Amino acid sequence: MIAATTFVVLAISILFLAVAGGGLFPITVMVVALALCALACITTVSRPSRPWLELILAAILLFVLFTALPIPPALDPLAGSLRHGQNQAVLKSFHESGQIGIPVPESEPWFSLTRNRAGTLRFFLLLAAAFGAALLAASLPPAWKTRFLYFLALTGTVIGIAGCLGQWIIPQGDTIWWFISLPDAAKSPVGCFLNRNHFGGFVAMLSPVALALTAHALDRRRGLTALLSLTLTGIMMAVVFYSLSRGAMLAMGVGLSVTALVIAFRHRAVWGILLLGLMLAGGTALLIHSPAVRERLQGIHNPGEISSVQSRVAEWRESLRVWPCYPLLGAGMNGLRMVYPQTRQTSVSARLIASENEYIQLLAEGGLVGAGLLLALIWAIRRRIRDTGAPTGVISIAVTGALTVTGIHCLFDFPAHLPLYALVLGSLVGLLLPSTHSAEGSESPPYPVLKRLVWRLPAIMGLIGSLVIGVNQPHRLRDLDNPAYLYTAQYRDLNQALVWAPTSSAWLYLGRTLFKEGVNREARALCTQGETLITHAAQLDPQNYRLWFELGQVRLSLGDNTRAAEAFQRAKALRAWMTPPPLPGKN
Repeated sequence: MIAATTFVVLAISILFLAVAGGGLFPITVMVVALALCALACITTVSRPSRPWLELILAAILLFVLFTALPIPPALDPLAGSLRHGQNQAVLKSFHESGQIGIPVPESEPWFSLTRNRAGTLRFFLLLAAAFGAALLAASLPPAWKTRFLYFLALTGTVIGIAGCLGQWIIPQGDTIWWFISLPDAAKSPVGCFLNRNHFGGFVAMLSPVALALTAHALDRRRGLTALLSLTLTGIMMAVVFYSLSRGAMLAMGVGLSVTALVIAFRHRAVWGILLLGLMLAGGTALLIHSPAVRERLQGIHNPGEISSVQSRVAEWRESLRVWPCYPLLGAGMNGLRMVYPQTRQTSVSARLIASENEYIQLLAEGGLVGAGLLLALIWAIRRRIRDTGAPTGVISIAVTGALTVTGIHCLFDFPAHLPLYALVLGSLVGLLLPSTHSAEGSESPPYPVLKRLVWRLPAIMGLIGSLVIGVNQPHRLRDLDNPAYLYTAQYRDLNQALVWAPTSSAWLYLGRTLFKEGVNREARALCTQGETLITHAAQLDPQNYRLWFELGQVRLSLGDNTRAAEAFQRAKALRAWMTPPPLPGKN
């Protein structure tokens, strides 16, 4: 009964997140995190003699939460000179704005270590959901783990087919699943993902699961089940190819090859070789019959000439420059987008949301502590498997293939930051861990309260943290680091956005708001303060030629021709084709 309940809760959580936008809305991730962590708290959990894994999971949650917690003003200097200086700039702007009658916080605000509190709290919810899924998946008996693999293979196929329809047959437009509006979407959504790379990577991750289930069914002489699993594999292969995501294609190709080789060398060579041959034949057929796929793969033999590869390499370099500024604790999870403009050397106009590489992004956002915790987590998982014995058969094959896909895909994208992807990935890792449910009808021996608390510590922390976040205006997690929202936000939200992200574009939007109000009211003090804030925004993003040009226009309207000329010169140095307006007294 417990196993069935755990299976159902896991399955419903994954389906709910997929249907509700893939975790795009923080409230959906919070609901899933609460459900999974609550069940993990009350169900039977692992009972290791050395709970290193549970302690490290709790340490990761604590680290993310610690960076997002507000720090009392008296302790702010301990955050480091760079963070302290950024925070003091916000306080100075509040003081100056308050002197001219602009609404500002009544009490001195408390800043966090992270440079994006909203994004870091969203990441905590993601981790809580993923860890809860891993703990529950680990608790399943072996037979239920195999059933869960079938569920994942079917889910991946259904999502893949629906997404392929949305990409090619029934265009989704700026919507998720045709009914969730996304007016500010930067790219064309596919299925429940914001772009084809995320969509293709998710389906690619689950394709080795279906292939492993094919070999599992062949071993048991279940022909129809083998045919079904092979069909699911073929469909997911086609979906990944037609997603036109080169990174997903590469990751899937490596993952399926590794899966087939594991089957060949560790189980039955004939099945492994046969399945590898079928995968190669299927991939070749798709290439022959799909001009779009062939065109997409043109130049793959010389990746350095592909524009998307060049842009990704540039994004990696820009992201790596962030780490020396925040070497120990990082800029905070999801904080890269707020701090990279300060160190970037390119003047491309696109806004960098992520580094398109999970490993680089972890170093920039988590620092040495975050990277060390990830390595400790990998060590703890390996130790738990070594101490208790690795699962045999289909579970180890399927998870090995899926993790291979994820490891490759993380080189070209940031899938671990996607809630649905992270939730499924967490459940797959959990399947590798030893089953923890007692046999039906058996009684567990009594354990000390402290031990039971330690075993449940990650679930307890995930539950409490998600509850606290949930009762504290969860919509703020979606809005306060979203430029589309801040563009029209009022003073209260813009002020809070600066406190939550002291280097964000809220400087620009607050400055614009002040300047426009000053123009409308013919209040020079407001216009001057607006110019001051826009100047600070330009200093935080010195390679933004559009921002320098706008600053020049603001200064020109204030009659500050000398400083306007300086701003226009900065813009023209970044973009030689820009033509500044004529300046009085300037030739």
